Amino acid sequence: MRKTKNHAMGKSLSQDDREVGRIVGVSNYQVTVLLHSENRSQVRAIPHQTALVTQVDGYLLFPVTPGESVVGIIVGAYENEAVHADRRGAMALHLAKPRRVLKVNLLGQLRDGNGFEQGISSYPNLDNAAVLPSLDDLQSILNYQPKDGFTDTSLPIGMSPVYRRSPVAASFNDLLGRHLGIIGNTGSGKSWSVASIVQAALLELDQRPQEQADGPACTVCGPKVIVLDVNGEYESAFPLGEESAEQGQRRLNHIYVDGADFSLPLWLFNLPEIIRYFEASQASQVPVLERVVSTVRENTVWQTGKDLRQCLLIVERCEAFIRALADALGNPTAAYCGDKATELYDHLDAALKQIRDVGVGGLPYPNDLGEFNQIAGADLQGVKPHSIPPAATSAISARLVRLASALDEMRKFLVAEGGIAGVTADSPIPFDPRELLKDEYFLSATSGFRGRERIQEYIATLRLRINRQLTDRRLSAFGAAGGDLASTVRAMTGGDRRVVVVDCSLLAHDVLPFFCAIFARILLDLRAHADPLGRTQQPFVLVLEEAHNYLKPRREGEPFGLALARDAFERIAKEGRKYGLSLLIASQRPSDISATVLSQCANFLVHRIQNPEDIDYFAKILPLGSRDLLDQLPVLAPGDGLVMGSGFNVPARVTIRSPQAPPSSRTPKPWTAWCCPESFDAEQSMTNWVEEAAGREPEGS
Repeated sequence: MRKTKNHAMGKSLSQDDREVGRIVGVSNYQVTVLLHSENRSQVRAIPHQTALVTQVDGYLLFPVTPGESVVGIIVGAYENEAVHADRRGAMALHLAKPRRVLKVNLLGQLRDGNGFEQGISSYPNLDNAAVLPSLDDLQSILNYQPKDGFTDTSLPIGMSPVYRRSPVAASFNDLLGRHLGIIGNTGSGKSWSVASIVQAALLELDQRPQEQADGPACTVCGPKVIVLDVNGEYESAFPLGEESAEQGQRRLNHIYVDGADFSLPLWLFNLPEIIRYFEASQASQVPVLERVVSTVRENTVWQTGKDLRQCLLIVERCEAFIRALADALGNPTAAYCGDKATELYDHLDAALKQIRDVGVGGLPYPNDLGEFNQIAGADLQGVKPHSIPPAATSAISARLVRLASALDEMRKFLVAEGGIAGVTADSPIPFDPRELLKDEYFLSATSGFRGRERIQEYIATLRLRINRQLTDRRLSAFGAAGGDLASTVRAMTGGDRRVVVVDCSLLAHDVLPFFCAIFARILLDLRAHADPLGRTQQPFVLVLEEAHNYLKPRREGEPFGLALARDAFERIAKEGRKYGLSLLIASQRPSDISATVLSQCANFLVHRIQNPEDIDYFAKILPLGSRDLLDQLPVLAPGDGLVMGSGFNVPARVTIRSPQAPPSSRTPKPWTAWCCPESFDAEQSMTNWVEEAAGREPEGS
C-alpha cells in the first residue's frame, strides 16, 4: 500500500486507506481535487465497504484539524492532460500523463462528538487530503439527527441512490413547519413524493409514544394536513376508511371535502375579495358596493334580536333617504324627479314603520311620525313624473327638517344606550346573496353622493355583473346562503381527520383561483385570530397541488381571481409560519409560480425538470453553492430528486420512499382504453353543457 505523508505524521490507518486525492485549488465555496494516479476506477474497496470515488453527488471529507473535517459534494469529474507554459509563454501539451480532477462544493463540517454542522469555520488548504466518508460519516451527513430528541425528530424521505445503504432524513419540524417546495415535470414523482412525506410524518407520530415511553409524557393532539387536490387523485392515498359513506356521482362545479359536498358561501368573502369577485371599479363602484355589503350584513344582525342595533341602522337608512329626497327637491324639473321623490317617500315610510315595530323601550319616537304616510300623501299632491311644484317642494322640505331632527334625537338615544359594535363589509356575518340584487340598498348607498344620477349610471354595470355572478352555474360553490362560520370552518379543517382532501378538480379553470385564495385566507385568519400564546399549537400544513394553476407571477391585465390568489398565498408565505400555517407547494412549472412564494420556501425537493427556462428560473432563488447540482435535473429518473434546504444536513440526491397508498393518477391509457367497448359520450357531454349554460343542473350530474 502506498505510504502517504499524512500517514507518516501519525494519521489513522482507516483514514489513510480512504484517501483518494489532494486539493489543488480553493475558491470560496468550491475546491478542486486531483485524484491519486492509482484511482482509475469509479469504486474503491476499503475495509468493510466498497466506496464510490468519482460519482457525481458523492461526498468527500477534508480533514482540517484533529477531529474536524470539512464536507463537500462532488458536482463534476474530469480527465484532462497536463498543460504548462514554456519560457516564451507558449503552451505545451504533454500527452503522457492525464490527470483526473473532481470539482467539489463545500457544504459543512463534521466534528467528533457533534455530528454534522452546517457552515465552515476552517477552510481546507492546498495539498489537503481528500478522504472518502465512512458508513458512520454518511449516517451523520445524510440522516438528520436532532440535538434534542423530544422536541424534534428525523423524518425519513428515502434512500440515497449513490450510497445504497444510507437513508436520507430531514428535520421533522423544519420540513413541515416551514414552507416546502416540490418541483418536477409531469410523471417525475411529485404526487408520489407528497403522499410519501405526509404518510411518513403520520407514521412517525403513530410510533412516537412507544419510542418515548421512558421520556416525558407525550400526548399527540393530532396532525392537520389539508390538501387542495386540483387533479382529484389524493383520496386513494388518504382514504376515509370504514366511516366513509357512499358519496354518489360527483357533479361539475362542485367541491368535495373528504367526499362530502362543500361550498364557500359568498358571505365569507371579505371586502377585497367581494370587490374582485364582482369586478368593481375603484372610481365609484367600490364605495357603493362597500356600503351595500355592510348594510346587508347589518340586516342579518337585526334578525338575531339586537334591537338597539336594528333601530340605529334603520335610523341611518332613513337619514340616507332624506338626503336623497333633498337632492331631488334641489332640481325639481329634472327627468323622473317626481317619480323618484315618490319612490323615496315610500321607502322612508316603510323604514319608519320598521322603527316602531322593533319596539325599543324609551325611544323618543314623535307621534306625528305615525301619520307620516297620510301627511306625505298630501305633500305629494300635484307632483308629476318629471316635475315637483313649488308648493309640494316647500311642504316636503319642511317635513324633512322636522323628521331629520327627530331622527337625530333617536340616534343620540341609541348611541347613549351603548352596546352597539360596528359591522363592516369584512365582518363574517352570513347573508343571502340575493339581497345584493335589491334596489333599496343601492338607493340608500348612493344617497350621500353628489351627482347621484350619474353614479346610478356608473353602478348599473356593477349590478349587471352581480346578477351574472349570482346566476352563473359555474360559480355555484360560492352562492350558498346557509351555514355559519363555525360549521364552515369545521368542514374545511375536517374535524378530527388528520389529512383533509379538498377535491376541487371539478371547478372551472377561472373559478379555481377564487376558491383556493378564499379557502387559504380563511385558514390564515383562523390562525391569526387565535390567542397569541396558542397560534403555533397544532400547526396546519396546506398542500398546494399543481400550484402553477392559481399562483402565477404578476402580469398586466391578469384575471381578478389570479391576483386574489397570489395576494393570499404571498401573505401566507411571508406571515404564515408565525401563525402555525405552512405551505407544501407542488408544481411542474416553477417559472409560473410567484417568485415571492418560492423564495420563502426553506426546503426543496426537485424532481426531473427538462425545460431550460424553468431550471434557470428555479436556480435564481437557490444559494450559489446549490446551483451546480441543477445541471443533472433533466436526467433524473422518476422517483429520484434532489433535496436541499435548512431541513437537510446537506443537499443530497434521494430515491423517494414508496407511499403506502399512492395517489391515483388519471392519466389516459390509450393502449387499454382504445381496446374497451366504451366510447366517450359526447352527446351527454353536450347536454350537460347546454343545461349548465341555461342555469339548470345537468341531468348527468
